[in-house]
Amino acid sequence: MRYVFLAIILLTLLAAGFYAYLGGTRTPTVTLETTAAPVYLAGQAFRGPPNSEKFGQLFRQAKDAQARLRGDLANLYLRSPETAHDTIQAFIGLAVADTTQGLPTGFRYRVVPAGQRVLAARLRGVSYLLAPNKLYPAAFDAIKEQKLTPTGNFYLEKFGADDASEVWIGVK
Repeated sequence: MRYVFLAIILLTLLAAGFYAYLGGTRTPTVTLETTAAPVYLAGQAFRGPPNSEKFGQLFRQAKDAQARLRGDLANLYLRSPETAHDTIQAFIGLAVADTTQGLPTGFRYRVVPAGQRVLAARLRGVSYLLAPNKLYPAAFDAIKEQKLTPTGNFYLEKFGADDASEVWIGVK
């Protein structure tokens, strides 16, 4: 019995260490901003259930195109990814600086115009696997605290180099 207890303690410590290694103990910074520049996205549109195979394929295709297009992984949700459990509408791809380069088959460009009022939550040094689960709650808490209203149709995620992640939520 003592060995089982020691094994449980060891596994708990390993899990906590791995969580900390992935950056799970870090806290996002949250600011209310008006975007100064447009964001150019290269990717593919999606509408459907978030657990569909097609949705996962679009993420893999964006990751595969990342080296060629030289951009950060970026997803634009046109309905809240937190509340749209059955059907989401999104644009999955990369934030790119150059819109003159040729795109992979099925990809197209989309622009998020400058001048958007957003609540921006940012993290550094946190794996993109953990980042959304830290960024969205921090952003929604700040929206409540500041008595803002989400527009309901603008959620931009960006996952950059050095585990720099951010979420922009459009607000009124």
